[in-house]
Amino acid sequence: MKKTDFNRDWSVQKEGNPDIRRVNLPDDAMLREMRSAEARSGSAGAFFDGGRYFYRKVWNIAEEQINKTMILEFEGVYQNASVSLNGELLARWPYGYTNFFVDVSGKVVSGKNELVVVADNSLIPNTRWYSGSGIYREVQLYTGGKEYIHPEGVKVTITGRNQIKVQVDAQIEESSTIVIEVLDQSQVIAKAEGKAASITIPDAKLWDAEAPYLYECRAIIVHAGEVADEACANFGMRTLAWGKEGLSVNGKPVLLRGTCIHHDNGVLGACDFKDAETRRVRIMKEAGFNAIRSAHNPISKAMLDACDAQGMYVIDETFDMWLVHKNPYDYAGETFKQWWKADTEAMISKDYNHPSVIM
Repeated sequence: MKKTDFNRDWSVQKEGNPDIRRVNLPDDAMLREMRSAEARSGSAGAFFDGGRYFYRKVWNIAEEQINKTMILEFEGVYQNASVSLNGELLARWPYGYTNFFVDVSGKVVSGKNELVVVADNSLIPNTRWYSGSGIYREVQLYTGGKEYIHPEGVKVTITGRNQIKVQVDAQIEESSTIVIEVLDQSQVIAKAEGKAASITIPDAKLWDAEAPYLYECRAIIVHAGEVADEACANFGMRTLAWGKEGLSVNGKPVLLRGTCIHHDNGVLGACDFKDAETRRVRIMKEAGFNAIRSAHNPISKAMLDACDAQGMYVIDETFDMWLVHKNPYDYAGETFKQWWKADTEAMISKDYNHPSVIM
């Protein structure tokens, strides 16, 4: 599917406040709140107030586009998100750290459409660290026809030092085929057909923290000799093993020199900017680290890309709590019981192709 940046020209308004602010995403609404020693968020929340925030975007769609397949991806909304289009509630997503998709196919109309995303971070304290508020990670729009490859639909499994298995999640007609290509520095070096295929990579270059070599996998839907859709995913060739000797990567023993990082970017608040994540990984590499643990929630796609490219092992963490609350309004208890599976599946799907993720 065609991936389009959907981060420009939003507005945000806090419930109970008449002021409307024009913003581009990512946006951390908590940074604009008042601070006081009496704030319920306490020191962990930097003494900011919480709130309920209404994000709106007017979306103009041409007549010839309304029958397309359209899927929105929200990489992170803190928290208790609800998504409505033209007054119709389409999705809810409580957890603030996992990405989720909203299919708006058949819901859009020709001309003006209004998308409303509510981020409800009004009940605090709900975390042991600075959370931020609002749509603090990017939003993407995926557009395709009747035949399309689902977002995150190309999954690459490393089955050996030069062997991979590729699975493609796609909607296709019986007369169509899927061509899978492996690219090295933009050059096709291997090819196969089908929704699932085993591929040998000639003279495979391995990925590790010292030499983070990346390949690209491209899946193409071919219908009547024409390209109906395509999708790409980066991956790295590496094998992992654990045993009496500890951890080994590509058959070599590795000691993790690690640290824990939270999702925020200091004075930038919770906003997840690619440049900021790249800078963080660079600084940690220069300081001698080769591993990070995401504290205490799924890490962003931008951070994973930076870790893949620069060579950093990642332990991605799902939750800070399960059934027992650490704060009065956190994710634990009934919310966890209802949503843990969907959130875990979302994290695994997000992480699947990233060689940096080892655990």
